[in-house]
Amino acid sequence: MTFYHGKGRYASPTAMTEAQIADAITGFAESAARAIEVAGFDAIEIHGANGYLLDQFLTDYANKRTDRWGGATESRVRLILETIRAVRAKVGVKVPVGVRISQGKVNDYHHKWADAERDAEIIFGSLAEAGADFVHVTEFEAWKPAFTRGGPSLMQLAKRYAPKAAIFANGGLHNIEQAEAALEDGADIITIARGALANPDLPRRLANRDTLNDFDPTILGPIANIKESELVM
Repeated sequence: MTFYHGKGRYASPTAMTEAQIADAITGFAESAARAIEVAGFDAIEIHGANGYLLDQFLTDYANKRTDRWGGATESRVRLILETIRAVRAKVGVKVPVGVRISQGKVNDYHHKWADAERDAEIIFGSLAEAGADFVHVTEFEAWKPAFTRGGPSLMQLAKRYAPKAAIFANGGLHNIEQAEAALEDGADIITIARGALANPDLPRRLANRDTLNDFDPTILGPIANIKESELVM
């Protein structure tokens, strides 16, 4: 991505081997255990969204595999499910374990699951069966229909197909009216990113119905270009 000083076409990745996949799953689980045991975290959220590794396996056009990790949606979601199970085995049953899920990616904001609500049923239902305590859905604007005009939002679909999991909703919900609507629309917890970065005192502002600062995306811009830096000893 040019945002990160990249140039030209994206490189074509090499398919992970079974050993590398197993190593990745183990890495998630061991990191989760350290977060609980060493850092004192209260819960674990597995990042299965936004175009990162687990989401690359889930995404139809990114996952070209023909083995048990690719093909149908039920197979493409397998890496996320195996990661949930491995993390659960490491941290135990008392630690809340959830997963973050999105359709869009950092380099493809408008991506939609190919089989629309049928994919949502498979994905959210599988996460629930794997034992996810919460599902954190994120869209650019969380309240908008996930697929068709007038249809349910992604958070509504998550609540429908993973009814026993707590649903976290993210995406433009620093607007208090939108947040309240989301809570009535299937979300159990609202998470806020851009609005909180722009307004460090956001709870006070929302409580007082104060005007919010607009988010300035330049604050996220990378400062260093590691590709052009030199090692100084």
